Amino acid sequence: MEGIPSVAILVNNYFENTDPKPQAETPEVNAGAPSKKKRKGRRIFFRVLLGLVGVAILGLIIFSGNQQNAEVCWKVEVEIQKDTEGNSFISEKEILSAIQTKNDSLVGKKIVNIPIQKIHSTITKNACVKEAQVYTTVDGRLKIKIDQRTPIARAFNNDGTSFYIDKDGFVFPVTGNNALKLPVFVGNIQEKMITESVAEKRKDEKWAYHSMLDDMYYLTMHLRTDEFLMAQVDHVFIDASRNVQIIPRVGDHRIYVGAVKDLNKKFKKLKKFYASALETQDLNAFSSIHLEYEGQVVCEKKLY
Repeated sequence: MEGIPSVAILVNNYFENTDPKPQAETPEVNAGAPSKKKRKGRRIFFRVLLGLVGVAILGLIIFSGNQQNAEVCWKVEVEIQKDTEGNSFISEKEILSAIQTKNDSLVGKKIVNIPIQKIHSTITKNACVKEAQVYTTVDGRLKIKIDQRTPIARAFNNDGTSFYIDKDGFVFPVTGNNALKLPVFVGNIQEKMITESVAEKRKDEKWAYHSMLDDMYYLTMHLRTDEFLMAQVDHVFIDASRNVQIIPRVGDHRIYVGAVKDLNKKFKKLKKFYASALETQDLNAFSSIHLEYEGQVVCEKKLY
């Protein structure tokens, strides 16, 4: 019996040593509370601040919109992006004449009454225009920015009419007196102006088979991949059978290409011939160079 109290004391001591002491943890809980409150306060502050900024911006937009609606257009500004050589294929006067008349001037109209979409549509219908931006400013100006088409070739029809082809395959009329160093296509050409891109139209095999536009575009795009060929080609003559002859800038001869196909092989042969011929004789000694034949170049010498 004397052993029982000692066991009870041991058990009691064990629980006293292992029981949690909430008094010791209380300071830690209380220490974290202020920092949480501060973080929450900051979040509320920033949300309120962002809300006020948003309201201010919205108010400014509404105010600017109302001001612009009340503004009267006092100036029309036309900006035309010229090509690298400073050429223009459309003028400011031409644009202004297309979008307004003496009896219906844009200057003096309220900004809100200016038909932006209609003006944009009218401008982009011009074949010389690639892209256009039309917009009004807060201070009452109508601004028009135009990116014009840049030609890569020129062609003359049998009837004397002339047109350009740009790198995207669009055809547009010749305007002004621009002196451009481009391949010029002449001969048995009877092509009409089209509104679609030749690059897209040539997907129609039937159209491509009958159209010289396709030949002219495809040949020009190939020439543009080679700096030497672009520098050498002056005029391109197309006969009734759609066979091509090139009149070069250097050398008094004609280059017979034949049909516009297998151009890589044909021009590779031409460049090899030029390289070898220049080592031994003058190119002016030849009257013609034929590339139509498979695996060979056939030349004709001049008869003096």
